[in-house]
Amino acid sequence: MKLLTSPGLAGVAVLRVEPEERAAVLACLRGPTGRPCALRPGGAPSRARLQIDGRDVDDVLLLERSDGALELHTHGAPAVLDQLDARFGVTVAAARGAADQLLRDAMSTAQFDVATEQRMLDFDAELRALARLPALARQAARAAALDRSRVAMALARPQRLALVGRQNAGKSTLFNHLLFRERALTGDTPGLTRDPITEVTTLGGYPYELVDTAGEGDAASSLDAAAIERGRASRAGALVVGVVDGARGPDPGDAELLGGCALVVRSKRDLPLAGWPAWCRLDASFSAREQPPQEVREALGALLAAARDLPVPGATGGFAALDDAQLDALKRVDVDGPKASP
Repeated sequence: MKLLTSPGLAGVAVLRVEPEERAAVLACLRGPTGRPCALRPGGAPSRARLQIDGRDVDDVLLLERSDGALELHTHGAPAVLDQLDARFGVTVAAARGAADQLLRDAMSTAQFDVATEQRMLDFDAELRALARLPALARQAARAAALDRSRVAMALARPQRLALVGRQNAGKSTLFNHLLFRERALTGDTPGLTRDPITEVTTLGGYPYELVDTAGEGDAASSLDAAAIERGRASRAGALVVGVVDGARGPDPGDAELLGGCALVVRSKRDLPLAGWPAWCRLDASFSAREQPPQEVREALGALLAAARDLPVPGATGGFAALDDAQLDALKRVDVDGPKASP
């Protein structure tokens, strides 16, 4: 039995039951009336009850493939998969290329769209066809493919995104809001965040690895000093968003920190707002109390996409690289030489 969907907590898990396994699996399935399941190749999925050792385990959907294999759709709870594994043995089917891997890992509709688009294209065949074009057409085609690849890879690979600011600026509150849950401790006590906290999510369709860092400020202890240094180290290679307490506003000591940020946002806009100096940029204002998470996520996602010069996410309109190996192969196409031999 092979797990076709990505391993881990999920709403649904899809498994392939090989022809030689089907008799044992069907023996553990009963239709709505309690009778054995009746299947026909290419027919509509049928509902069944999964029973193991006389116990009801799950409500499932079952369909028969043309090659005699079965496809079993269960709930993705680990407890269900653990029981299937103990009874039948469950292996994880290997992804067939970068597009297949992205399809398994997709967290947004945009990622799903580009994965399904690229899965239907043969990257190597498209690359060979490009290499056979006349020189001028080859140059234009490769440039277009590289441009599509920049967008496709932004959808395939999470961009590290660090939230920085002074202590109690509202970084952890924004971090939690973007994740729909209380992932980081929040409160009035300075220094609640020590080690950088990371989570992967999507904002405006593009994937990001969010990093909540320790607040800048006076270090009351060696632990606080170490936390601040770890936070600074976590910014390496990251897109940085500065968070400023709107009730306090930025002060001259924030100039260096905020000057290196891709975006600067004001938190706590529901409170009386302090003045905002001309030297400090201001890209957006948010309120965790007044704004629902999805509104904040979409607004910040659009700002980040604009800062990265990325279009509305989705299918790219042609073949594109999804990983470094494919990108290197695309870059190696000779655009200056004569037309390649077929």
